[in-house]
This record gives sequence, structure tokens and C-alpha cells, in this order.
Amino acid sequence: MFLLINSPLFKIADQNYDEDSLPPIGLGYIATNLLNNGIECELIDCILENLSIIEILNIINDKKPQFIGFNIFTTNMEIVKEIIESIKFKIDIFVGGQAVLPLYEYITNFSTNNKIIMIIGDADFIVSDIVSNKIKEDPIYSIDNRFIYKVDKNSSYYPNDISSIPLRRDFFKNEPTLHKKYNFYEAYLINSRGCIYNCAFCGASKTINKHLTIRTKTKNSIIKEIDNLVKKYNKLDSIRILDDLFLKDKKTILEAIEIFEKFNLKWRSMAHTLSFTQTSIDDLKKLKNSGCFELFIGIESGSNKVLKSIHKFSNIEIIKSNIEKLFKAGINIKAYFILGFPKENIKDFEQTYQLASYLKNESIKHGVFFRISVFQFRPYHGTEIYHDLFDKTVLE
Repeated sequence: MFLLINSPLFKIADQNYDEDSLPPIGLGYIATNLLNNGIECELIDCILENLSIIEILNIINDKKPQFIGFNIFTTNMEIVKEIIESIKFKIDIFVGGQAVLPLYEYITNFSTNNKIIMIIGDADFIVSDIVSNKIKEDPIYSIDNRFIYKVDKNSSYYPNDISSIPLRRDFFKNEPTLHKKYNFYEAYLINSRGCIYNCAFCGASKTINKHLTIRTKTKNSIIKEIDNLVKKYNKLDSIRILDDLFLKDKKTILEAIEIFEKFNLKWRSMAHTLSFTQTSIDDLKKLKNSGCFELFIGIESGSNKVLKSIHKFSNIEIIKSNIEKLFKAGINIKAYFILGFPKENIKDFEQTYQLASYLKNESIKHGVFFRISVFQFRPYHGTEIYHDLFDKTVLE
């Protein structure tokens, strides 16, 4: 039996954590492929179930699977390490996720006698072949019982066509999700992989993911998937698209209109401040009429200096203009800001506050919601800023 773990964010259960818990669709693809190849699989969503390390270890010890898989991030790597090192019976351990590439040396040195298999890149298909001893490619690195496989654009396991990857949604206990704030039931899609931008703080940056390509599902496959969700969930009101960047430009905006105007659903997705530069108010009103209820936009800062330093678009007036266009079209916005970038100062903080306040006032004028999430900057392993800070520390 293979036990897939959506790894926790906290060592102990945090009853005050109230962020949206999103289904781990990437793990769902892996689990589906395992089942389709005759391998029993169970997915434990530790974030959704708010499980502590002790509770997770109790589940693992009770089930005693032959194989177990974890996703790992900069923010929870010590937690994953503690769980893996606390498993006392013989088991093959898989570790995947975007952070594996910069963290593989760290993972290799986990204090366990169990085999650890690391996957760099898309793990949809390769895991089942490793488990079944049918693997068609050699690891790029191995020492003792540590193995690293890389699934890049040259690998036979690389999913070039993401339109046809099967996904069993019964793995997700929180779909559809009832959002009490808006009083609607929502299901989730991933329609593309990869990002066209190069933000210095982001693990999805195109520069650090040169081994991957940007892939997008076909319009017809997206329509079919939404239609299947409508049939599966009687109470479905909304679709949330979890792509790093769904609305990229005018072309993708017009395609989104064509897709969603076929359904009587609300929908939400990520966008970029530049996505709407070439799009007219009339087209944005059509976007609203297709069901576009809210867009998530990473503004990050109101300081031109900070925006330039992190490779984000730095013309504040155009940022304001594009978001105001969305307000005029009746589309709600959730904006993300990050405070504490290297060399950021009080003046930069004040400029961010001023921009957020300005946009909030504009949203009120147009009768739409403008809400924000503010994060303290943390350098993620492998990102440009992380390497710059690391090099600076070494030199000092």
C-alpha cells in the first residue's frame, strides 16, 4: 500500500489557522496513476485535517504502508524531516515537490536507514513505475539507499499533454468546498503548469525551472472537465483555478470567456497586473458576465524600488489603471502583498500601504470587494533572492 501525505504546515495543530485549504491536486494525479496501475493508495491531507506530527505518525504506524510519499516546501522542511526520521519500521520513502531540486542534499542526509527516493519535476507517472520495479530511466544520482530521479522535458515520464492526465476526485475530502464568506460551493482545476514571469522571490520562476516547459490544457478538455464537475457535484456554484497564472493576456482572457460562458457558474483565478493592459472594458465586462467573480493578483509592493528589485512590473500608475478597469467591470480582487524584502525600508512600507488604501477606496466607489493578504517575506530555497542572500552571507 502507498500512503501519500499532503505534508503539514505546523508541528502541532493550529486551531487559529483559517486560510483556505485547497485540495492537493498534484498528489491526486499521482494517487490516480498508482490506482490505475493496480497499486493500493490512500491520500492523507494533513493541512485539511489539521493534523499534528504525533497524529500523523500514529496514522503511519497504524497503517504500516510499504511505500509513503511526502511533498516538501521551504516552510515545512524541518517538519517533514522529523516525521521521516521518526518512522521506525522498514518503508520506502518518496519525497517530491518544487523544493526538492534545491533541497536534495539536505534530504539525502535525513537520519533514517530507510530508502529515500527523490523526484525532481512532474511525478504524475514515474512513481508507479518505481514502485512496480518497471522504471525505464536511471536515477541522475544514487548513493547507498538514496536515489534522485529527474522528470524534465527530455524524460519519457514527462507529461507533455496535461489535457489527458486522469484524476480521481474522490481523494479530495474538501471538494466541493463551502465558502461561508460568499455562501457558495467550489471545486478546483489546474489548467496549466508553469509561469511566464521571472519573479526573484518565487519558486515557479521560469529561470529556475528551465528543465520544464509551460503547458496548457486545450480549451475543449477544460470544458469537458468543468462539465464533469457540474455532473458530479449537485451543489456546485463556483470553480477556482489554481494555476500559477491562468489569465496571462488578452488571448487567454478571451478564451476564458469562451469556456465559462457555457456554464452557469462563478469562477476565480490568478492573474498578473499586466494581464489586462491590452484588454478593453467591454471585454472585461464579458469576463464578468462569463462568471468571473474574483481575481487573485500578486501586487507585492507599492514601491517602484522594491518591485524592480524582485523583477515585478514597477509602473504603479499602470498597476492602478489595470486594477481600476477590473473594478469598473464589476470584478472583485484579492491582492497579495509581501513586506520585508531585502533593503526595504519604512518609506517602501508606507508606499505599499498607500497603494492598498488607494485601491480599497476605488473598489468602494465601484461597489466591488477588494481584500488583501499580507505576508512577511521569507526566502524560499532555490529562488534568486535566496541565492543572493546566501552568497552575501558566505562572503561576509
